[in-house]
Amino acid sequence: MWKLKTQPATPSGSQSSATDATQEQIHEFQEKAKREIAAALRQVPGPLATMQFGPPLLPERARGYNFALYSRFKDRAALDAYAISEAHMSVVNNVVKPYTEANETMAYDFEVPNDA
Repeated sequence: MWKLKTQPATPSGSQSSATDATQEQIHEFQEKAKREIAAALRQVPGPLATMQFGPPLLPERARGYNFALYSRFKDRAALDAYAISEAHMSVVNNVVKPYTEANETMAYDFEVPNDA
C-alpha cells in the first residue's frame, strides 16, 4: 500500500506546499501516479496473474493509504526473486518512489493454503 504525494517534487527534490495546488490538480496528479505505477509494475515478470491495483473501498479505515497492489506468486521463492529483481527495483526506484511519500509504503505478504 502507498500514500501518494499530492504533487510532484521540486527540482531540489522537496515537495512544494500542498496549498500551492488545487484539489483538482492534486486529483489529476494522483490519478496519473496510479496509472503510471500500475502500468510499470504490470511489465515486471513474476506474478502468476495480472496484478490488481486500486483505492480503498473504505477510505476512513485506510489510515491515509490511498492506493494498493495485490499480486500472487507461485511460491515464496518466486516472491523473493521478484522482490529483488532488477526489473522490479527499477520500477520501484524510477516510478513508484517519485509518486509516493517516503517511508509511507506498507507491504504485507502472506501465504494462502493450497486448499483455500
